[in-house]
Order: sequence, then structure tokens, then C-alpha cells
Amino acid sequence: MAQKLQQQLREVGSKLETPPTTKDALVKLLKQAAMCLSEVDQSPSAAMLESMQPFSNAIAKPELLKHQDKDVKLLVATCVCEITRITAPEAPYSDDVLKDIFHLIVSTFSGLGDTSGPSFGRRVVILETLARYRSCVVMLDLECYDLVNEMFSTFFAVASDDHSENVLTSMQTIMVVLLEESEDVREDLLLVVLSNLGRNKNDINMAARKLAMNVIEHCAGKLEPGIKQFLISSMSGDGRPSDNQIEYHEVIYDIYCCAPQILLGVIPYLTGELLTDQLDTRLKAVKLVGDLFALPGSAISEAFQPIFSEFLKRLTDRVAGVRLSVLEHVKSCLLSNPSRPEASQIISALCDRLLDYDENVRKQVVAVVCDVACQALNSIPVENVKLVAERLRDKSLLVKKYTMERLAEIYRLYCSTGSDGSTNPNEFNWIPGKILRCFYDKDFRSDTIESVLCGSLFPTEFSTKAIVKHWVQVFSGFDKVEIKALEKILEQKQRGFPLGLQVTTRDAEVSVSQADVSEW
Repeated sequence: MAQKLQQQLREVGSKLETPPTTKDALVKLLKQAAMCLSEVDQSPSAAMLESMQPFSNAIAKPELLKHQDKDVKLLVATCVCEITRITAPEAPYSDDVLKDIFHLIVSTFSGLGDTSGPSFGRRVVILETLARYRSCVVMLDLECYDLVNEMFSTFFAVASDDHSENVLTSMQTIMVVLLEESEDVREDLLLVVLSNLGRNKNDINMAARKLAMNVIEHCAGKLEPGIKQFLISSMSGDGRPSDNQIEYHEVIYDIYCCAPQILLGVIPYLTGELLTDQLDTRLKAVKLVGDLFALPGSAISEAFQPIFSEFLKRLTDRVAGVRLSVLEHVKSCLLSNPSRPEASQIISALCDRLLDYDENVRKQVVAVVCDVACQALNSIPVENVKLVAERLRDKSLLVKKYTMERLAEIYRLYCSTGSDGSTNPNEFNWIPGKILRCFYDKDFRSDTIESVLCGSLFPTEFSTKAIVKHWVQVFSGFDKVEIKALEKILEQKQRGFPLGLQVTTRDAEVSVSQADVSEW
């Protein structure tokens, strides 16, 4: 078998000494050569290397390495790539020839974007060979830095979700090898990688972004100094004009997702952005930090605790827009993981803002606490929900009405889930009484309170019997003020009152005189 292969390689090499003049004949000859070379093992016998020599010399001629026909170029690239594989780790050509070879090989990668093209499979073979045998390292020895940049850019440009895992993995392997083998990562190459980060960039696809993040994760130690320098320079305003094309907040977000340890030296500068007098920068920093800590499954490490604490302090920011932005993000933090270790710290900071001087902020605090409670009733301690209930006495009617609606929603959810063991019996039975007390608030119309008690307090699917059962339970806990409020409502609705409820305060019992209580 080996002798036959040697003979074929000699014949192909002999014919290539004077290349065929027609394209079809040349393509046929190169295909035969590529097939033979693919069957030769790495580091073959001296006899095999000797039989390859005529072909190796012929294929490296400028008229073939720089051929203009795309089909010929691809086949020549295939052959020389196989030759570098076979002879590795020894270089089969002079430096000048190797430079031409790698220029040719890199030029074939732009075609990887056409996954359905007839030449796609051959291009993938070249890619996988370069990755598997690490022959790309020779590019560093040859100081082909611009070519390395071009190859990185090409990979990011063609990366697609249509690519199979082995294609993307091979691209990643080549980039990781070149970065790890570099003495120092050049700034221009680093910017090629960083420019492909960002959740909201329209000019990159998610496959390229993921590829860049994987490369950073695998080369975190090598890239850390350069990334830190880039981020600090950008945050201090000392970056070059070209750096401004990269949104550094987006870079920080993606790096936190893949290699957060890189950011340890950047934390003080990001904390500074939370404290800056520049409102736009402060808002961007709040959004970034809030997004980081709201990532599902994200645990805030000890190193990031200082910036998290400063983030929560922005709930007292002098600008209401900043406070509202923090509220939006802490809600995401709690919704993504209600039992996170920082939950009590967040909830405490939230409740401190229930007395904010801006009614929109107070309303939003109520919204955040109630949204989280409605996702999981046991995620917000009852004492904190009771603090929210105090907003029923807010000076703003907007806040009062909204608080009443949200408390009714919590009680409705409690009625639906109270029997599943997730909450303690009677844990939220105080809510109807709090709503009844609003009868004495001059800002509320009695029909507003009735509409909540009749239409929002219980699940629509509840039976009459279930509703009555809950009313009996809550009535037994009413104080004199709440009972009096209920009596007043009943007096106003004595004629045609939908529930037909009659309350006697002497023995504090409730009876139902009409059968139809479906409205409650």
C-alpha cells in the first residue's frame, strides 16, 4: 500500500513539474494529489518523504500558490496544508514560501460562510487540519501579525449558527493557540476579539459573540492585562478614537459572563461610575451592574460585594430616574432568584424607599415587592408586605389606589395557593382588614373599596362556599375599626347588597342570608 502511494505521488509530482495548461486537467491532477496526501501519516518514513519531494517542490511554485482561479487556489491550499501536516513539526519550505502558503490558506476561510457551497467540505478539512496539528503557530514565527488579524476577523465574520460544532470548535482552537503562544497579545488583535462582544450590536451575530466569549474564557490569563488596560483607558476617557467603536459597558457584561476574574482590577473604576456626577454615565453604570447581578444563576462573589453595595445605595440617588432604574434591576435580581443570599439585603433597601419623596418611586417600590411576592409568596417576608400595606395611607392617591390593587392581588394568590402548604394558614388574612380601613380615608370612594373587595380579592374560579369560608376566617381577626368599616359599607348597601351579609358585632359572626354570593 505504501509503495503504491509513493508511486502515485512521484507520478503526480512529475506531471506537475510542467502544470497542465487547461484548468480541468490541472484540477483533476490536484484532486488526485490531495487524495494521496490525505492518506499519508504524519512524520512518515524517509522513503515516503523522498517520493513526495517532487510534488512538494512543484506545488510551491509562485504560479500555483498565487493562481487566480478559485477552484485551483482551494486545491493548492488543500495540498500545501496536508504537506505542512505531514512534515510537522519541521517546516517543509523557506520562510518566504511559508508566508505565501499561509496567505493562501487564510484566503480560503472566507468561503466558510457558504455552508451549502460545493467547496465547503474541503474548506472545513483545511480548517480542521490547521487546528488539529497547530501548524498555525508558524504564522507567529514568521511574524505574520496582519495575517493573524485577518484570520481572526474572517472567523468572526463567517461564524454562524448553521455551522456544526466541529467547525466553530476548530476556529476557537486556532485562535486560542495563537493567543496562548504569543509572547504578548497585540492590542490590534485584542480589539478584533473585543469588537465582537455586545448584546445589542446589530453588526455581529450571536455565533460570533459566543465564539469571542469562548476564546476569552480559555485565554483569560493571557488576555487579562490587555483587557484591563483597554477598559480602564475607556472608562477614564483616555482611549484612542478607534476604541470608541467598542462599547466598553457591553464588553464588561460579556466578560462577566465568561471570565469574571478578568474584571477584578476594573471594579474600583466601575464603582466610580456609579458615583460620578455625569448622569448619563451613572445611568449606564447602574444598568450594567444591575444586569450583571440579575443574570440567572449568578452568585455575587466576595470581590464584587463592594460594587453591589454601592449599586443598592443608588436607591438614594438624588435623581429619581436613577432610583427608578435601580428598582427595575433589583426586581430582575429577585425574580431571577428569590432565594439568593443577597435577597434580604435587597428587600431591606427596597422597603427603605417606601417613604421616597417621589410618588413614582414609591409606587415602583410597591410594584417591585408585590411582583416578587406574586411570583413566590414566601419570597417576601410578611413583615415587609405589611410595610408595603402602609402605603394605603400614602399622601398620593395614585400610590394608595395602586397599593390596594396589589395587596388584593397578593391576597387572591394566597387564597389560590394557601392550601398547598407553601404559606402558613392565615398568613395574609390581615389584608382585607387593611383595605376596609380605607373606608375612612376621604380620598377613597366607598364604591372603590367595594369593587376591590367584591371583584379583586378572590380568584374568579372560587365557589361561593370557598368565598364564605375565607370571609369567616378574616372576620374573626378584625379589630373594632375594621368591623365598623364593614358595617358602614353594609349599611350603604343594605338595599340590594349583593352579598346579603349581616354582621353582628356583639358575637362577631357572619351569616349569609342569600344564596347568590357569586360576586364575592
